[in-house]
Amino acid sequence: MSPTRLSIVLPVRDRQDEIAQRVESVLEGLVDLTSELAEVIVVDDGSRDDTRDILEMLHVKYPQVRIARHDRPRGMEAAGQTGLERATGELVFIQESDSEMRMEDVRRLLLMSEDESVVAARAESRQEPIAPALLRRLRQWGTDKHTQVELRADQCPPCSVQMIRKPHLQRLSAPRGKRYWLQGQTDRIHAVERAEDGPREKVGVRARLKQPAR
Repeated sequence: MSPTRLSIVLPVRDRQDEIAQRVESVLEGLVDLTSELAEVIVVDDGSRDDTRDILEMLHVKYPQVRIARHDRPRGMEAAGQTGLERATGELVFIQESDSEMRMEDVRRLLLMSEDESVVAARAESRQEPIAPALLRRLRQWGTDKHTQVELRADQCPPCSVQMIRKPHLQRLSAPRGKRYWLQGQTDRIHAVERAEDGPREKVGVRARLKQPAR
């Protein structure tokens, strides 16, 4: 397969009822996100249900979908590493857990990648309670406005995506890689989204590649 600019890595295990929707959702999101060639690498971490057969059908239907497999469960981190090794893209986006990828997080990381010194970044979305100050303001707008905001009792686990610039990693692993060092930086953005999605806090962590002065 010819090199691509973007690679998406999805680790999964025993998701026969969800994997087709997940993959097609990512493909649709990529159409809106970029006009450049992209690939989706699904790493099957030792599934024992029909996930494998469904992935084969997806590969036939969508040639840009590539499949990698573990013969036994090795964990989501190992699956992500397998996807990174197989990826041909300059920018590799890795879903950290066996959950649906949020394309808005991918969009934010893609914007970070415009700074070519950024070698890696991470975006995390998690459900957060609505701030009391915001509820007070809604009440001030009208006696029943605050009741129109849906307060979800269920707590969703964090959804995390990593972005890695693969050529930079190759530079770090080269014989002269010790001449480079990483500088970390954290950006924190608070946002209230649609009620059906639940309010979320997004955190971006980036690492820049630096070369010491001679």
